[in-house]
Amino acid sequence: MKKLLQLVGFFLLLQATSFNLFYSQAQAQAQAQVKSNPWQQLQLVGEAELKFFFWNVYEARLYSDSGNFVFLETKPFALELQYQRQFSSQQLVEETRKQWQAIGIDADSEDNTSRLRILETMLSDVDKGDVITLYVDTQGSSNFYYNGRLLGTIADSAFTGQFAAIWLSEKTTRPDFRDNLIRQS
Repeated sequence: MKKLLQLVGFFLLLQATSFNLFYSQAQAQAQAQVKSNPWQQLQLVGEAELKFFFWNVYEARLYSDSGNFVFLETKPFALELQYQRQFSSQQLVEETRKQWQAIGIDADSEDNTSRLRILETMLSDVDKGDVITLYVDTQGSSNFYYNGRLLGTIADSAFTGQFAAIWLSEKTTRPDFRDNLIRQS
């Protein structure tokens, strides 16, 4: 009986050690993920919620080094969109094309058609609660993250300016939304 109790105690100790090791590894991976997301070091500039009639589309947050933002000048910055509805990557790209046209960008040019194709292959479908983050680095490259995981980079500052213009330029179709993001009303 004594040996049985010792054996049970040994297995319980082994199980507790395994759990602690697993927990420590999971905790280290979570910390590494936070460290690998460069916008985590930036300051919140502003936030806004996009609604279409009575539907919540997404909540947005804008971050920069200083907590201030000037379109086409501030780098690095991050625009985080937390979706409140489901959309396919095709729908996201089509809306990008429509917004470009609405603000005077030639979405059907050869360069922009190519850029939209690249974007469509990079983006994921989104469900309620998913987050897509655009992180623009100091070189003006667009780094796209899906729920904190890097999807890819478009190292094209012309694309970056056009894509960010949808939300952040003075030509945006939603000026109140922009004002909330950059805290100008």
